[in-house]
Amino acid sequence: MKLLTFTIHEGGPTRLGAMLPGQEVLDLTGASNGDAHFTSMLTLIEAGSEGLSRAADLIHREAPSHVHPIGGVSVLSPIPRPAKNVYCVGLNFRSHVEQNAAALGESAEIPDVPLFFSKPVTSVIGTGEAIVLDERLTSKLDYEVELAIVIGRRGTWIDPKQANDHIFGYTIANDVSARDLQWRTSQFLYGKGLDTYCPLGPAILTADEAPGMDELTLELLVNNEMRQSESAGHMLFSPAEVIGWLSSGITLEPGDIITLGTPGGCGYQTTPTRFLSPGDIVECRVSAIGSLINPVKSA
Repeated sequence: MKLLTFTIHEGGPTRLGAMLPGQEVLDLTGASNGDAHFTSMLTLIEAGSEGLSRAADLIHREAPSHVHPIGGVSVLSPIPRPAKNVYCVGLNFRSHVEQNAAALGESAEIPDVPLFFSKPVTSVIGTGEAIVLDERLTSKLDYEVELAIVIGRRGTWIDPKQANDHIFGYTIANDVSARDLQWRTSQFLYGKGLDTYCPLGPAILTADEAPGMDELTLELLVNNEMRQSESAGHMLFSPAEVIGWLSSGITLEPGDIITLGTPGGCGYQTTPTRFLSPGDIVECRVSAIGSLINPVKSA
């Protein structure tokens, strides 16, 4: 199933929803008659298989009074404020590694272990919200389409063979990056962690319905022009391997988000370079999940 967080009226209380055929949303919060498992995406994730089973039952019943057209609600990030920083993987596609090296005048070295960094929760926005380009800070604002894991079960030192048991589902991320800030130090946090630099959404596709990585294509368009397109199956480290590495000494908890890296085609990797400008529309899409669309605006 595809699950999302939305409001019926702008500024109103957040609600948990499920996508239905015909571009409609079932309000699971309302249809569950006060069930605490359906207060938010996090409470549903924490409910585990029992919560998903109850959600499937509500979807099957499709109470008409709780169904809304998708155009009539405001879709937010699936988890508007994660409980912890968003974990991120860098350099996880060969195409990105090679194009990164070429752009920086370095030799390409395929990593032996995942490169991890994080984004603060204040960087998270949903589809339709604006990415802020603050010219006081950057003149090299860039994009990165990524697939993201949503953790469903607590664990540490997770064996990659059992990692799929810890995945609740998948969503789309845009690892927005101010390249001039990113490159001025060896740490990525500031250049990638400013407010609005982590668009997520529009929905979470639960793991039981997710196809294999080879069947998922990551695409990014700027003003309807394709900039990035590659199969998620080309990742150097699979979702299971990433979970195995990251959980080695770090406890992963329900609702944790891990973005899985971007393919080549970023703005700094083109000749000439093509960074984002106010007025641009950035669309990240994965057909099985949907489209994450964000305008760029000046501060």
